[in-house]
Amino acid sequence: MTVASTRILSQDEIATLRHDLRTPVNHIVGYCELLLEDADGAEHADRKARLQGSLRAVREALEMINSSLAPGGREVTQNDVDVLYEQLRKPHARILELMAGMLAPQEAATDDEFVADVGKIRHATEQLVAAKRTDAMEHAEVAPADVHVDANSVSGGRGTILIVDDETNNRNVLERHLKRQGYDVVSAGDGESALEHVQQKSYDVVLLDVRMPGMDGREVLQRMKRDPATRDIPVVMISAADDLSTIAACIEAGADDFLPKPFDPVILRARVGACIEKKRLRDLEVDYLRQVERVAEAATAVERGTYAAGSLAKVAERDDALGRLARVFDSMAAGVKAREQRLQDHVENLRREMDEAKRSATDFGEDQQPDDGALIPGELFANRYQIMRVVGRGGMGMVYKARDRELAEDVAIKMLRGNAMTDDPTVVERFKTEIRLARRISHRNVVRTHDLGERDGAYYVTMEYVEGITVRDLIDMRGHLSVPSTLGIAQQLAASLEVAHGQGVIHRDIKPQNMLLDPDGVLKVMDFGIARLAQHTSTLTQAGMVIGTPAYMAPEQLLAEEVDARSDLYAVGVVLYECLTGGLPFEGASPIALIAKVLHTVPVAPAERDGSVPLALSGLVMRLLDKEPAGRPGSARELRELLAELG
Repeated sequence: MTVASTRILSQDEIATLRHDLRTPVNHIVGYCELLLEDADGAEHADRKARLQGSLRAVREALEMINSSLAPGGREVTQNDVDVLYEQLRKPHARILELMAGMLAPQEAATDDEFVADVGKIRHATEQLVAAKRTDAMEHAEVAPADVHVDANSVSGGRGTILIVDDETNNRNVLERHLKRQGYDVVSAGDGESALEHVQQKSYDVVLLDVRMPGMDGREVLQRMKRDPATRDIPVVMISAADDLSTIAACIEAGADDFLPKPFDPVILRARVGACIEKKRLRDLEVDYLRQVERVAEAATAVERGTYAAGSLAKVAERDDALGRLARVFDSMAAGVKAREQRLQDHVENLRREMDEAKRSATDFGEDQQPDDGALIPGELFANRYQIMRVVGRGGMGMVYKARDRELAEDVAIKMLRGNAMTDDPTVVERFKTEIRLARRISHRNVVRTHDLGERDGAYYVTMEYVEGITVRDLIDMRGHLSVPSTLGIAQQLAASLEVAHGQGVIHRDIKPQNMLLDPDGVLKVMDFGIARLAQHTSTLTQAGMVIGTPAYMAPEQLLAEEVDARSDLYAVGVVLYECLTGGLPFEGASPIALIAKVLHTVPVAPAERDGSVPLALSGLVMRLLDKEPAGRPGSARELRELLAELG
């Protein structure tokens, strides 16, 4: 038995290995359980049996990992690790065998999502044994911490890292930290040398200084990301210049992370480790996609009758199901990658549009002036809330930013106007019920309702405080929004309504004024539960004037008929129409004239008002504006799915 095999692993090494092995186990269990939920019925009996068998196998693997690598347990040697990996081969092989049987031709050809999930289980199963690094921990004690390792002497430890910094001391400090953690380290003192290194050898991570004489770090980063041979190498920018603009410029250029100087060794270790794991997964992904591409090309050649026997020997050993699977997976992979980034891209576009609007608006950010009798900044309200300032006003009352002295956090307080409530105890109780329902809504796109209070006969609602601007402000400053920004708003709005409607809460007053955008472009919908109050006090006055915002109200709401989730979707249509065109679908010289148009007139389609609006998006907006609820999408979830298809 060698010295390496008897070396005792440290607790940190055990914890790292335990984490690396439990991660794919978690993925396998999660996807198997998801597929089991869809495996009802006699026609899926075989599928169900295979999934249950896979769960039994992966749980056996988990028991092996927990037993061999128990935190704070017995001493663990490298030989114990080798034995564990050998034991894991049995459940690994069993799961792959079961998954292969899942991909019968009829299964692979009819259900793209099912095929994708099986592929993820197979990928995670391969990671269960691919994570083996028998020499990784051993290397940490072999390489002296103060010896420089050049590009020709790298020996394959936990990972190979290139440090690029023009200051010798900076390089030395980083090298010593990283070598003690078991990494192989190569150094370069300038940008040109760094590019030569990455062209000559593969690195797991590049730690790149931003400010260097000659070619600075951002130019090195940009060149690496333009080159197909180096663009997948994770790059962590390191600089004492940690202002937001520098960080943003680096991230936009393709950096994976940013580490300010002086760095914390713990943070350095965590971020380098995360980047190496990302690189490892990316390498596995690239290799897997190459195999899929070869199989897909071979399958296409078979369909066309041009396949040359022996050109793919390994593929020739498999049956046609793999070719069909590869074809489905290949198209799915491209679509998945696009879908994963779609919403983030829209929100990022929205954030940029907000920033441009703020820079161009000279009066942006000025505080609202309070009404007579309003709460005064500095005042202690309800023996709990320190009033800070007015942040807005609406038809229902004033909104203030305040400090909750009991919880030591900022909140928003909406004071309801005296005429908004009546003495009718039934109306008051219904309003309280609606607020209780609204409190149950917890979602990143909903302003959280905290509580309903009353002081001296005046009601108020406390809510989550969000720093930002309303969609109303953004439209007013920009005139109209781009299609990507509109889709970013629409998808988040649909998500907020989906969760609210699931709790039985209909908003009833969706409009740009009730939609906040935080500095990152995240949408927050306000006033869930509050708009119901206006309906209780009456939708139409005796003079025929509307209480609320008629331009955004569905026909059935204006006629005081029963409203449901589709009434909110109508309002979504009006908001999207206004975002895309800068104008409302219906306008009138008086409320009565406006209501008449809402009830009886078909609006001009957004694409007719602005030719840059895609026809598919324009058509969806017109469907949302259908005067009959049955003509609109049936739910917020359906709307969200339709928006996702638009891209």
